[in-house]
Amino acid sequence: MDILSNISKKIAQLNTGESWTLSAHDLYMSRNDFSSLSVFLARESQNGCFSIIVPKAIKPWLGTTSLTVVKD
Repeated sequence: MDILSNISKKIAQLNTGESWTLSAHDLYMSRNDFSSLSVFLARESQNGCFSIIVPKAIKPWLGTTSLTVVKD
């Protein structure tokens, strides 16, 4: 839960229009854990406080290992 708390705090501190790129590597997470985090953040972004930009995976079966949060 610490990771989710830290990510939520960081998003809250962003100014409108500011972006922040997260990666599995930076968070010391496995690809599967990062995928779960991405799904969670995508659902949370539906509340309208921020949006998520997920780059297309080079190898779709591997998934992505980064995403960008943009404060709305």
